[in-house]
Amino acid sequence: MRTFDRIMVWGAHPDDEIIMGGTIAAQADAGCEVVVVTISRGDAGYCRPEWAQTIAEQRREEAAACDRILGISERVFLGWPDQGVRHDWELTRRLIEQLRRHRPQALFTLGPEDRNRDHSAVFEMTDEIVWQAGEDILADHGTPYTVPLVFIYHGHAGMGPSIEVDVTPWAARKAQAWLSQTTQVEMLPRIRERMAKLAQLQEQGGVETERFVIYPRVVLSDFPALPEGADA
Repeated sequence: MRTFDRIMVWGAHPDDEIIMGGTIAAQADAGCEVVVVTISRGDAGYCRPEWAQTIAEQRREEAAACDRILGISERVFLGWPDQGVRHDWELTRRLIEQLRRHRPQALFTLGPEDRNRDHSAVFEMTDEIVWQAGEDILADHGTPYTVPLVFIYHGHAGMGPSIEVDVTPWAARKAQAWLSQTTQVEMLPRIRERMAKLAQLQEQGGVETERFVIYPRVVLSDFPALPEGADA
């Protein structure tokens, strides 16, 4: 796959980025700076009543473990309430600031085909934010910057064109990253079984791929802008 110098991943919750964890690990290993912007605190993701007051901090600690495993360079927490991510002007400004500050070569965002309203809300605001970040407005929010490539990494069923990337060499680290999210594994125990299989995938001759959809408004001027060796 093509290696970038810097990419940015938007997640509605801590752990969303692990959906593309193999690609993150591959890019990080190749020297890419990976910036994850986590919009919400993930404070609805608990299965024990006694965790209600501590879950946000627990998930921060789990996110830090994920960062170490996958090689994430920086994680920015915006602090929105879980199940409260909406396309509003305050959040728009914060995300514009992040794009202008980090100036990634590629942005990875969530898609519309998702029953989680926080995920689909991120998709709904992507187009405006990418556009506004490149305009000569909000001068106190950084120098205008238009990210040249935008990909959807989840919630893109039925959308295209798409790119499928072989991340088999990083499958075990992706599994480890999922398992580091201990509160979420307890809430969704089927993760443990799935990750046990993923961790052994390469040894057993299997293949792990991650699929990305090119954001509809992205204009590609040349094929080398796509990950090298990927199957469209």
